Amino acid sequence: MIVSFFHVTVPAERAAGFEASWSKRAGLVDSMQGFQGMDVLRDEATPGHYVVLTRWATKADYEAWATSPAFAMGHSHSNAGGAGGPAAGGIEFYEVVPSTPTE
Repeated sequence: MIVSFFHVTVPAERAAGFEASWSKRAGLVDSMQGFQGMDVLRDEATPGHYVVLTRWATKADYEAWATSPAFAMGHSHSNAGGAGGPAAGGIEFYEVVPSTPTE
């Protein structure tokens, strides 16, 4: 399994709307092959900084999503980079190391 971390910075006056938007998202990613879940993390130390964490079976599954028409449709209402909107940062990928004890 891999996880991706996508960093987003949101102006303080838009933070509440940004957070609310996640419960109204299109949800197209939910049915993508290999998608295993998503969390939006609020950085308590840095107001307006968020990390969108997604879990995928493989990086190829993530790449299939990121290049799909569903991705473009799901992000068509995004304001990343727009005037006064969220500013997208980089994306990081990590492979999950098994950590569950085996018998």
